Amino acid sequence: MAVDRLVPTKEGAELVSVVREIAQAELAPRAAADEAAERFPRDALAMLGQVGLLGLPYPEEYGGGGQPYEVYLQALEEVAAAWMTVGVGVSVHVMATYPMAAFGTPEQRETYLPEMIGGKMLGRMRCRRRRPDQISRL
Repeated sequence: MAVDRLVPTKEGAELVSVVREIAQAELAPRAAADEAAERFPRDALAMLGQVGLLGLPYPEEYGGGGQPYEVYLQALEEVAAAWMTVGVGVSVHVMATYPMAAFGTPEQRETYLPEMIGGKMLGRMRCRRRRPDQISRL
């Protein structure tokens, strides 16, 4: 279902529209089958990196889109509406990319950001379970 969006720029509105078209054409048709088969959509995430979605909020100098975060979030909504698993994957990846973009050394940014933004390297988060004998006391 299309919604009226408040996007800060005309370019941002066009980007969200393009992402909607891609999501409906490339993601939605295969979502149910891939979910039923329990297949991780790595190729879908790579494709979204190639078209620029994974880098929307990151600097252009590293291959990003240089867009306001609110444009990225609205594009993410379109992906999640077509296939929630891919939407969550994109969200985790973009959040995992932030520390490199914000705190990485120039050398680290040059090495890793283009591959992360382009979808060749996938960011993730990990929750580490502690052994019962290592639980902190309050």
